[in-house]
Amino acid sequence: MNEWIKKSIELAFGEFYLDNLLEIYPPDDVKRGLYIKNETTNLKKFYDEKKCYEFIQELLCLKKKKFKFPIDHPYVSFLSYSKEDMIKKNPKTAKKICDFLFKLDYNELTKRLEAPKKASRKMGPMFKNWLIKNFHFANSEDIKKSNDITFLKGSDAVLKEFAKKELNCQFGELSKGLDFIVKTKKNYIIGTAKFVTSLGGGQGNAFFEAMRFMQESKCPENVMKIAVIDGVAYLGGMPLEYLNKSKDDEFYFSALVLKDFLNKI
Repeated sequence: MNEWIKKSIELAFGEFYLDNLLEIYPPDDVKRGLYIKNETTNLKKFYDEKKCYEFIQELLCLKKKKFKFPIDHPYVSFLSYSKEDMIKKNPKTAKKICDFLFKLDYNELTKRLEAPKKASRKMGPMFKNWLIKNFHFANSEDIKKSNDITFLKGSDAVLKEFAKKELNCQFGELSKGLDFIVKTKKNYIIGTAKFVTSLGGGQGNAFFEAMRFMQESKCPENVMKIAVIDGVAYLGGMPLEYLNKSKDDEFYFSALVLKDFLNKI
């Protein structure tokens, strides 16, 4: 285990760990900023007239605009992602979904549509916003000339393209989460950032995604891989067991020590 993992575990068990993370991951910053009245004029009409097909179609259109579907139903994603009109092809399923939907008061339904995203789904953008506020960013040409700590500016696609073409990195088919590229002097670092809110379910998988990123990404010697991990991963279970067995060149650590890490290497 390297010093950065040790330091991160100590921070997690020490005072003010979560308090200090509030600057990086502010959980109150999770509103969608989307409002039904700005996006649809037909939803209320379809609801009042109980037009099942049109109502679901409208809700699926809103879902594509990042609104939350008002009920949890296992078949909604299939209806949403299919390019064909699966609602008409599956009328019994559509009716079942409408039976649930029409039991909701319309005001309650709109509240659910506009409901904030789960905090765990906003952690990635929160981390990137914190990076932007605290570090220097440059485009793909300027970062090559920089001798200071500089992060690459751009979308996920821009980052991945730069990592492949300029840094000769290769990624596994299942690897997720190239969240940043940073240059320190002559060395480059590619990294992923995860906030693990629970040790089970989808958020438990966040740690496995970080592991997969570290294990499957192949980079030349002048490119380092790191995984910025925060949350319950340091408290127990498989994540802590893995961290305790990690090698000196496996860099998993808290966002709270990222600045120190970049300044030291």
